[in-house]
Amino acid sequence: MQNIWTKAVIVCLILALIAVAGCSEPLVTEEVKESYTIKPNTILEIYNPNGSVSVNIWDGDSVEIEAVKKSYHGRDALEAVDIFISIADVMKIETEHPPGRKNVTVDYEIRIPGDVKLGVVECSNGSISINGVTGNPDLRTSNGNIEAINVQGVVYASGSNGNINVTGSKGIDFLRTSNGSIEAELESLHEDVSIRTSNGSITLYASPNLEANIAANTSNGTVSVHNLSIETAELEQTVLTGTMNGGGRVIDLSTSNGSIELRQLR
Repeated sequence: MQNIWTKAVIVCLILALIAVAGCSEPLVTEEVKESYTIKPNTILEIYNPNGSVSVNIWDGDSVEIEAVKKSYHGRDALEAVDIFISIADVMKIETEHPPGRKNVTVDYEIRIPGDVKLGVVECSNGSISINGVTGNPDLRTSNGNIEAINVQGVVYASGSNGNINVTGSKGIDFLRTSNGSIEAELESLHEDVSIRTSNGSITLYASPNLEANIAANTSNGTVSVHNLSIETAELEQTVLTGTMNGGGRVIDLSTSNGSIELRQLR
């Protein structure tokens, strides 16, 4: 009797899998391309609730937008997702999904002139990548990485379930993530800097010329310094406090379940 029941259960499972496979739909996509000429010093903001955003500088004088919608729920699902673009002192690009439905992802590739300033970029279930832009970008995502390269401004970045990487940028304000690591370069200080994560490591490449008060701590890891001159007030395995070049702005580094490394920026 037990063998009969076991065989019956197996048959039911196989039939259920076949039914699910039969009902699944292929991936459908839709590409959207737009081009806008806007006045210099306009701030660009992007809000994308389900997908990735990439913004790069280019030599042209227009904002070039390429968006790709993707879904396994048919073309009706694609058509239900709208992209709204408004232009004033702030240019906004916004993805709008039907209430309670996010079965479509939208990935953006955007190119902007050097005289357009990047402001807020907010997305979820996707990564953010920016390169060469001006302005003081405010980058926010969940379930994705954040990468900021050669930004001609001060970077703010907040995420979860992803890593943060900031290199070659003018400055840093606040970097925070959970379940991810942070790697950043700090060439100059424009204000106090806070870098925080949980379940990840922090690596900061700092200019040896910074005038700073430094506080670094971890709960499960080590704090180490490499080729930087820091006058330490407290130095233990998990804690460091001290000053560089007599002190100044605050650099606050904190993590749990990860190590902190302070290295010289070359």
